[in-house]
Amino acid sequence: MNRHFPLSLFVCVFLLIGPTQGIAQTQPDPARYESSILAFEAQDSLSPPPNHAVLLVGSSSIGLWNEHAPADLSPFTVIPRGFGGSVMNDVIYYFDRIVAKYNPRAIVLYEGDNDLAWGLSPETILNQLNILVDMIKLELPDTRLYILSVKPSIARANLWALAQEVNAGFALRAESDEKIFHIDVDTFLLDESGGFRADLYLTDFLHLNAAGYDIWVDVIRAALTVQEAPLENSSVGTNFYLTTSELISDCVNLTSEPESESLPITLSFNLIESQLVMTDFVSRNSKTSQCSDRLAVTLAEDKSVESALYWTEKLYIRGESTKYHLNTEYSSTRNPVSENGGKFIFDQIDYSVAE
Repeated sequence: MNRHFPLSLFVCVFLLIGPTQGIAQTQPDPARYESSILAFEAQDSLSPPPNHAVLLVGSSSIGLWNEHAPADLSPFTVIPRGFGGSVMNDVIYYFDRIVAKYNPRAIVLYEGDNDLAWGLSPETILNQLNILVDMIKLELPDTRLYILSVKPSIARANLWALAQEVNAGFALRAESDEKIFHIDVDTFLLDESGGFRADLYLTDFLHLNAAGYDIWVDVIRAALTVQEAPLENSSVGTNFYLTTSELISDCVNLTSEPESESLPITLSFNLIESQLVMTDFVSRNSKTSQCSDRLAVTLAEDKSVESALYWTEKLYIRGESTKYHLNTEYSSTRNPVSENGGKFIFDQIDYSVAE
């Protein structure tokens, strides 16, 4: 794999960034994490990580999760590589050794938090994200990037307004690229009024506790399922996430009448009030057993969707063991797409406990 990013260039450019909004911004020296990177390399020598996995990289919110992430995200194949109080520039500096070498099919990135604590501006952070994206596109052109939003924390409450600027920039960057996704984890770590939740943090009020990571895991699992589950050898299944109000199935058999087509897909809905709004679907080459969920579509003469029925016999509420049957219907008569912003709204939801 060719390399086009000499480290000396990034040292010169990023150890000292010129004035932004009248303030000189000094980057922390990436060399402070050389021992951490060497430890990862030693670990790789003893137990080579899988190719084409999901790479988790970033600061301590990933680092404190390194040990538990593989189990929390199972059956997703993940390589956890969080390190210390890193910033975006550290990932850029160690790109060859901490990102490109793994040839990941997807990257989950958490940076921006410590960057703000170092006094770096949102503009600087977003510019560095663009540089990192350019590196990924050159070296790993097929890789998808999932950018986690900067989480709220009581210890850095004075930086929250700046963090929201960064998060808005992350979201905007994702909107412009089909291979970039913004994981809006911060919304789910706040209370209903947008305030901080002390119950989700360790005593330092900076890092998440077990309850905080429960939310973190749910949001990330839900965000990964549609794109990444089809590439795993084991099924993620059909799950309803209470945290995000999403129903997601990684294996649905789509049929259409009168054309009698059949296609395996992954499918996601948002539960809004008493209706399921379809949010995404992706065709898949199923590596699991035949999909048990069904989406039966009836087409009108003009090939528009006249009606659709979704049903599953294996729905689980995430974190619980009870299995449910569920079926729900879309009708162009009751909920015309033209009147609902192009969304397919499924209503008449029926569910029951499966035996």
